[in-house]
Amino acid sequence: MAADFDEPVFDEDFVRSAVFTEPSARERARPPSRRERRRSRRAPRRAAGGRFAPRRRGREPSPRTAVLQVIGGVLVLLAISIALWWWNSGSRDERPARPVGPAITHSPAPAPTPTAPAPDAPGTPPTEIPEV
Repeated sequence: MAADFDEPVFDEDFVRSAVFTEPSARERARPPSRRERRRSRRAPRRAAGGRFAPRRRGREPSPRTAVLQVIGGVLVLLAISIALWWWNSGSRDERPARPVGPAITHSPAPAPTPTAPAPDAPGTPPTEIPEV
């Protein structure tokens, strides 16, 4: 619900707790302790992202770096495509592999086919059967 115009936006407790107090003259005259000096030195580093933050965080790479990254990416893709082509292509032997044949390597000679003897050869049986 919106506040009325006659009501203050911040109550007195909020204003009292938010008061900023200046250091006294004695506190300002005292040199900073080791801990305070260390904190003041580390503050810029901590604001930049800590000890493990990369140096160029949030900045674009230089044109030379960008070109080298693109060339490196193209070379990686080329190497992957060549490797896949090599993997899927045939064997590397100079002579081709023997074709797979039947399991029996030694087959007997085929049976001789009957042939009719010459009619004028001596000692040959007659080819016609005589009728009785």
